[in-house]
Amino acid sequence: MAWGGKVRTRMSEKERRYFLRHSNRRLPRPDNPHGVPRHVMRTLANEGLSSNPAAYNARLQELLHVYKLNGD
Repeated sequence: MAWGGKVRTRMSEKERRYFLRHSNRRLPRPDNPHGVPRHVMRTLANEGLSSNPAAYNARLQELLHVYKLNGD
């Protein structure tokens, strides 16, 4: 059987160093337990509310209430 090249079972040292430098193996940042969850703030930002603080705070409270009902 003809192979296009040598069958590799392991990375070479050069490939391994490149892989370790350029691969993204980071964990996502944990949410602050004393603050507003990130996905709640992301939802609020995507809604594009006006700069009216009363409307913004009212919608934030609604989203936080739904978040608490769904069980963190």
